[in-house]
Order: sequence, then C-alpha cells, then structure tokens
Amino acid sequence: MELTNELSVYKFALHLIPGVGCAGVRKILATNPDEKYFFENLNEFVEKKIITTEIRDAIKDRKVIDMAKSQVDICLTKKIKVMYFKDSDYPRKLAQCSDSPTMYFCFGNINLDNRRTIGIVGTRSADSDCKNNIFNLVQQLKDDNINFVVISGLAAGADTFSHQAAIKNDVPTVAVLGHGLNMIYPASNRKLASDIVKSGGMLLTEYYYGEPVSRNNFPRRNRIVAGLCDALIVAQSKIQGGALITVDYSIGYKRDVFAFPGRVSDKLYMGCNNLISLQKAGLITSAEDLERLMGWKKEKQHSATQTSLSLEPLSEEEVKIVDVLRQNGQVYIDTLSVLTGLPVPKLSSLLLTMEFKDLVTSYPGKKFEAK
Repeated sequence: MELTNELSVYKFALHLIPGVGCAGVRKILATNPDEKYFFENLNEFVEKKIITTEIRDAIKDRKVIDMAKSQVDICLTKKIKVMYFKDSDYPRKLAQCSDSPTMYFCFGNINLDNRRTIGIVGTRSADSDCKNNIFNLVQQLKDDNINFVVISGLAAGADTFSHQAAIKNDVPTVAVLGHGLNMIYPASNRKLASDIVKSGGMLLTEYYYGEPVSRNNFPRRNRIVAGLCDALIVAQSKIQGGALITVDYSIGYKRDVFAFPGRVSDKLYMGCNNLISLQKAGLITSAEDLERLMGWKKEKQHSATQTSLSLEPLSEEEVKIVDVLRQNGQVYIDTLSVLTGLPVPKLSSLLLTMEFKDLVTSYPGKKFEAK
C-alpha cells in the first residue's frame, strides 16, 4: 500500500475504528468503496444502520484520523510494509478467507503466491522428539527441491523449532505475531525474530504499532497462520491447545491438515492422535508422506510434462489453469476460480475438456491437480 497519499490515512483509520473489525470494514465499503467518503459522511452511515451511533461517536472521541496519521508516520519511519486487503499483491490464499485482516503490517517481504506454504504449529511444551520431526521434515522438503515457506507463530516450543528449522535449511519463514511490531513476545525469541528477517523471512501482524500483548489476540492470530497455508501440520499437541484452534480455522478454510502421531500414553501427542482418529488430520511421518498426499512429487516432473503438453497447443485460459495448479497442487474448484479469475461454470467446462486432454486430474470434492 502506498503510504504517501492522503487515502492511506483513511485506510488506516478504518482499521483502527474500535469495535468494527474486519467484517465491519467490508460491510462499510460494500455500500461505498471510498474510504474517505465514509469518514466525511458518518451520519449517513448511521442512518443506513451500517454503523451505530456508538461507533460514530467513538471515531470522533478517539480521534481515529489523528491516530491513523500517527501510524502512517511510524510505518514510514520504521520501514514497515503495509498490506491492504484491496491491494493487488495481497496474498491470494488469505484473500480467500472471509475474515482475513483488512490490513496487516510486516518487516520483510516474501511473495506468498508463488511458493508452497506450510504451517507448522504445536504445543509450547514441545520435546526433542517434536523438534527432530520438524527439522527432518523441513530438511527433506528442501532436499526434494520443494519451493516452500514455513509459517508459524513465533511462540515457544513447536513454533520456535519450526522457524529455526527453516533458517537452518535456508528456507524462508513467516512469523505471525499477536501484537504490534514494536515488540517481540516471548522476549526470549527476540534474536530469532531478528534472524527471521535477516534470513529473508518476514514478521507479520494485523495489530498496529504499539498495540500491547493480549491473550485474546493469539487465537485471532491463528486464523492468519491457517489462512496463509496450503497445508497445516500439527507437530505435537496436547488434547487442548492453541494448535487445535488453528486446525479448526484450517478446516473452515478448506486447507489440508496433517499431524505427526505419537504414543497413545504420551500426553504431548494426545491432540495429534485425536485429530487423526477423528479424521480431521492425515497421518504423516515424513516429508515423503506430505509430498505424496499433497501431490507435490510432480514438481520434479514438470519439464518432462511440459514437453508432452507442448505437442497440443493450449488456450490462454488452459495455460492459466495449468500454471495455477502447478503452483498450488490440488485445488478446490472455488479456490481455482478465485486464483484464475474465471467463473465456476466456465471453469467446470474447461476442466472437463482438460481432463479429456489428460492435462488435469479430478478428485472427490471437486479438487483438481495438474498432471
């Protein structure tokens, strides 16, 4: 988002209105997409019952516009990148989620649309077995030339191991925070946060600079981890915990969920074993399992596949579909519609033709994959 124009202040201000949230911002802009118009015509939006009188008064009492100007200045000074949900480079996977943040802030810059995205989460009490599983998984994926990013939450335990494994293997990693970029929580991970950015990774948060730590922020943070992922992996989890909140979000977003199994008597694996038992997560023990279940093995065969496909010219729309499927593996038709910009009815017809041409494979649930 361009921070030097006047409109950026109004975009910030929308994000800072108390009690509105992501859904509220979308509701406001659905009526009139002009952010400045909203702030100059608050009474009109009250009359239309789009906002309440309490929200209107809070905007004035808390001087939201002044707060927004201050935040813009801070982001410019601190070199914080700002992403707005209407920006063309807002991550496509996150844009598919109805409750995705209308704005987020980050240190670092990664294109999350041209890589596999793997979320790894788990208990803060993670043990050495969990650590070994995470490090082995990341190393194997790297050795298999999978172009991927590791996403986690910078918490102690499994999150920390996930970021460390990525850095060790020269894999970009994204830490999604539950507070503003003015601090790092837990404090013990300050150096790790610095290492993430230095190694080409990113710190990302929807909370404005200076917003303090709150327990309620972290469950909300988990939806961003889930939304950014192609696949979510639960490395280790007790029967209850924050990782399971991330699983629920992932299932709601139609993301693939996997878990490492553990001994039945091991309390640190009860959450994982339960997810597998309830068929909420697929069982994996290695990167090979993940690659097979996600259909990522075929990345290594692209050059040969392209040679055979080139014998029959593809239409511009077919090329677009194949490119998107190759970048994202197995994709639901609704998601494919968003990523290609093609309406579902037309996409259905094209996919059927492409199946006859042996270009794509269809799976139950209207999922498709490039051959």
